[in-house]
Order: sequence, then structure tokens, then C-alpha cells
Amino acid sequence: MYKITKENIISYMKKNLPNFDDTVPAQVSILGEDPTADEGERDGHVNIVLKVKTPVKSYILKQGLDEPRNLRQGVKVASYRNETECNTMNILHSIVPEYVPEILFQDKENHIFIMEFIENLKAVRFQLIKENQIPDLGVIVGDFLAKSSFYTSEYYLDRSTFRKMQSKFENTELRQIMEDGMFLNRFGTDLEEDTYHDWERFRPISDDPACQTNRLSLRRTFMTHSDCLIHSDFHTSNVCLSDEGIKMLDFEFSFMGPFGYDMGYFAGSLIAAYCAACFKEYSSEQDKTQCKAYLLSTLKLLFETYDRTFKECWERDAKAEYKGQEGFLKIIQKEMLQNAAGFAAITNWCRTTDLGSLPEYHSISSEKNRKFSMAMAVLMDHEVLLQRETFETVDDYIDLIIHFEKTFIFKSKGEDK
Repeated sequence: MYKITKENIISYMKKNLPNFDDTVPAQVSILGEDPTADEGERDGHVNIVLKVKTPVKSYILKQGLDEPRNLRQGVKVASYRNETECNTMNILHSIVPEYVPEILFQDKENHIFIMEFIENLKAVRFQLIKENQIPDLGVIVGDFLAKSSFYTSEYYLDRSTFRKMQSKFENTELRQIMEDGMFLNRFGTDLEEDTYHDWERFRPISDDPACQTNRLSLRRTFMTHSDCLIHSDFHTSNVCLSDEGIKMLDFEFSFMGPFGYDMGYFAGSLIAAYCAACFKEYSSEQDKTQCKAYLLSTLKLLFETYDRTFKECWERDAKAEYKGQEGFLKIIQKEMLQNAAGFAAITNWCRTTDLGSLPEYHSISSEKNRKFSMAMAVLMDHEVLLQRETFETVDDYIDLIIHFEKTFIFKSKGEDK
């Protein structure tokens, strides 16, 4: 495999990009090398990502590694993921070009693609941690997810195209990481490690039969439902602000999966941010209240925009056999809501109990409050799993979050005396 470096990238791009001008000065940097770089420029764990800036035009080159850097020795991640990511971005750019960068060149043999450069990427996760409220975040993400879901589904595509996509986007090795990591490996483990408060009531939740039933039911949906092309790793670090608006990145885990999973994963990130906000120190109580209200408002707009936009796409562009089938559409939308809430609980639970993985909790300076925040997140996830099938609207979901927070904080203050 031809490995891209700072030294050979200019000649490689000149050879493969006819319009690339190698007569002008170029600045080449490797993302992940600079620890002081912005959060949007810290890739490099499982890929080589190079930024090439010239006075004429700038580019991002991404190469998938067989043996990724910064992972345990001997750990491998399927190198075909680079081709999967490139193919996904090509499809989604054709559907929602405002949200997905354009691919300029693909080298399948060497697991390389080149895409347009997006200036000043800032990961949404860290903007929220910094208490920066991003206007219309829920609307934009909901719009992206609804359109990408509908226009890669059987309700829009002809049967032959849809079946070919199911075959092409299996992504077996990488999706197994999610099938096991999200739904199995972090459940049933000892949740009483130092990260958590040692309450008796915290011990039995992962062994709760009703919780296990919901978890395995959601895993079955994740493994067997090929409704549409999904990102599959759609947390707030893979959604970025830029000078050109909000962009969606890192599609290497994408495959044909269930409606609602990406929305649930993103919602899980918002829930983590909300649980952290409940125990984080703010300049004033008003700032704390505004931050929490913003996160819940974003969650509400995410679900409502997805629901509304998906319905608009359906009414305008659904195939003839589905036109006017309002009852069937309502069944799908209800399943999306309840499954997305369940997926949010699963992904947030997994990421919270994967020690050290979520910066939201690290932003809490008090160790005691950090433990309270993480415990509240997992206990809330447990409650959502048990009640998600009663949700009729996103307001039911938000009401549970608010009620659970009040109950939890009241009890935790009592137990902390």
C-alpha cells in the first residue's frame, strides 16, 4: 500500500487531481499531531488525515490504516472502511450537499480519498461543553437525518437500487463493534467502580430483566433492520461547526441500518451534556438554567424536525404504493420516536460506563458531582428503556427527563448528607 506522508502528498495530488496547482506554496499538516489544535482537527486515531492549504484551494486527504495509530498494539480495523465512508459521502452529498463535504478523488487500492477543505471546523461536543449555544442545531441535524433517511430508504428508491445498497453497505466488521460494544460489552459489568457513587439502588439495574429485554430488542432492531443508510457513530464530535455552516463527518461506520439510530445516538450526546449541566458549576444559576433549557429545546427540535421533514419528504416523493398511506406513516414515525429514545439510552449508557470516554463529565471540577452526574445519566437511561414504549411524542420523553432529574437530585442530596 502506498502510504501518504507530508513529503509525498504534493506529488500524489498533482498526479491524481488534474486541477491541482503545485507551483504555488502549500502548507501541509497532519491532523492529530498538534495537541493544541481545535477540536475539529484531532483525527488520526485510526486514519492518516492531512490538510493541504494553498492560496488557490485547500484539501483534506484521508487514508485508512490497516493497523491504526493510537490503538492497542495488534488491534486492526478493516481498511475497507475508507471506501465505505467515501461511497456514503458521495451518496449523501447528492442528497444534502449543504451538510456533507464533496469528495474530489478516490483511490480504492490505497484506501485514500480527497475531499473539499472545510475552514475552521469545531466539534459541536466541545462547543456545548464551553456553554456555546448553537442556533438551530436541533433543526439542522433533524433536517439532515430525515432527508438522508428517507432518500436512502425503500419508500423512495426503486427496489433494485435499494437491494443493491443493502448489499453494498453491509460493513460487517465495523458494525460488529457497535453490535457488541454498544449493546453487550458494557452491560452487566461492575458499575461500582470508582467512577460511581456506591448506592445500593445502583447495583441491580443492568441485571434488571425488563432492561435486558429492551436492550436485546433494540440490538435485534439494530442488527436486522436495513431501513436506510445510517452514520452509526453519530455523536456530537462528528457534527461540526464551520465557516460554511454545520457539517457531518466521519462516516466510516456507515451501513444500511434502522430508522432512528442516528437520531438516538445524537440525542444520547445531548442527554450526557444535560446530565453534566445539572451538576456543573456555572457563573450564575441563570446561566445554568439557560444551558439546560437550550439542551432540552435542541432535543425537542431534533425530534420534531425529523418527524416533520420525514413526513414532508414522504408526502412529496414516496413511491406510488405508499402515497396517501397516512396510517402506515404514523406507525413508522411512532417506531422512530420510541426506538430513537431507546437507542439514546443505550448509547449514552455505554459511553458513560466506558470510563474516561466522555468529555462532558470531565468538565465537572468536583469529583463528587461528576459521580452524581454520571450516575444520574445511567439511571435515567434505565428509566427511559423501561418507559420508551409509552412515548407518544417527544414531549413525553422530555417530561420523563425533567421529572427524573428532580427526583434524582432530591434523593442524592438526601444521601449525601
